[in-house]
Amino acid sequence: MLINDREKLSSLLKATTDALDIPDYAYEDAVLKYEDVGEHLAAEDSELRDYEPEIYVQGSFLLGTVVRPIGRDGEYDVDLVCRLEISKESITQKDLKEKVGRRLKSREDIERILTASRRCWTLDYPKEPEVPGFHMDVLPTIPNVERLPTGILLTDTELVKWQKSNPKAYAEWFKSRMQVVFMERKAALAEAISAGIDEVPDWRVKTPLQRSVQLLKRHRDVYFEENPDNSPVSIIITTLAAHAYNNEGDIFDSLDSIVRGMPAFIENRSGKWWVQNPVDDDENFADKWNEYPERRVAFLQWLGKVQEEFTRVSKSPDLSQALYILGGSIGEGTVNRIAPELGLSRRSLLPAIVDPKPRVPALGDTAHALRPETRFRMANNPQFDAHLKGTVYIRKRNGKKGRFLKSLGDSTVPKNVWIKFKVSTNVPEPYTVQWQVTNTGDEASSNEQLRGDFYPSDEPEQHIRWESTAFRGTHWVKAFIVNDEGVCVAQSPELLVKVR
Repeated sequence: MLINDREKLSSLLKATTDALDIPDYAYEDAVLKYEDVGEHLAAEDSELRDYEPEIYVQGSFLLGTVVRPIGRDGEYDVDLVCRLEISKESITQKDLKEKVGRRLKSREDIERILTASRRCWTLDYPKEPEVPGFHMDVLPTIPNVERLPTGILLTDTELVKWQKSNPKAYAEWFKSRMQVVFMERKAALAEAISAGIDEVPDWRVKTPLQRSVQLLKRHRDVYFEENPDNSPVSIIITTLAAHAYNNEGDIFDSLDSIVRGMPAFIENRSGKWWVQNPVDDDENFADKWNEYPERRVAFLQWLGKVQEEFTRVSKSPDLSQALYILGGSIGEGTVNRIAPELGLSRRSLLPAIVDPKPRVPALGDTAHALRPETRFRMANNPQFDAHLKGTVYIRKRNGKKGRFLKSLGDSTVPKNVWIKFKVSTNVPEPYTVQWQVTNTGDEASSNEQLRGDFYPSDEPEQHIRWESTAFRGTHWVKAFIVNDEGVCVAQSPELLVKVR
């Protein structure tokens, strides 16, 4: 029986793109690092402050199409734009780059990992236990007055002319190509985590277009592994895929439509092959095809191979056979990661590449936590309930809360973030909330921060307590509802916080 069930095909491809995607914990780590660098560049004491610095991420991180590197030692790339309000006539490319470099070097921890490259400054973050390494390119830019408000001009030490780009406008165009499905899924995710739709970071939403681009990029990486000079650049794949996408809600239908439709958006203008930048009429993403004709030929041959192989996947007799075909297309390591999720076992031709989720020490001894009876009277037969919810926010260097990162759930959280704890209860007003915060583990112990005492709400009217993460280990927070007679009439279960 052929795999003609769209649900099975979609499950297979979704599991594949999940395996290709950057893990949530690695994404969170990257977000914290580039937010930190951006904050440093734009801080009040920065010499760049007078130029109204605007710092934002671009590229695959912005588009939601990151693909994990092939192999164990591959690094993720994060591209950060540093846009300064300076006119082209009043600064040279060299001076602009040096100006941004001086600010980066003013922090010792950044200077240690900083190197200069053609267009940018590169920060090489080493691999940490169970967290992949990555490098961040900080790109000094100024406004392009011909493409306001979002166009930018880039530095390049090997080119005399300023180079043009418009990553914000491109990202908006890309998003517009999937707007219907994107907003549906963002709203559904917001409802699932009981958050406002504006609180959900865009990178937590994944559409069939984004997943299709990830699959195509990985297939490209494997197909051209021995022929990298002819490998098509990601911007061509992404642009053609976005043009060909028709807001399909199913990933297999999306991929099928995209692969068949992509060639229609390759133009020939007066004998020149052209893939139009959708936000700049003057830019041809396929310009190199005219200089190296073999690259266009290789692209079309690759696209034909993609269509052939994914057609074979859809006609496979079972998931095992489909997975076998995918192994040759996207790599054995990826297949080995997704087989257990699909309930399949498979002898691999290569060692499995497994990204273990960060391990956090289990909950330690909590004997140091104070007994509630030492702080307030406890009701003999409490008839009310209380429940805790935690939401995680980026913590800025000035100690203030930044933007929403995720709901706490059962996943691990990094150090140096804020967690907002909110209690809901059916206890009638008036009442107060006493919060017990208990740390465990070697790090908290060695810093004499095991805690275990009781604390008032930071926002009493909303019954909210804020805590920041500082020590690796499993900790817990618990809320006690105390009525106006000083009696605890309800208490929440312990909410575990696993800090990696």
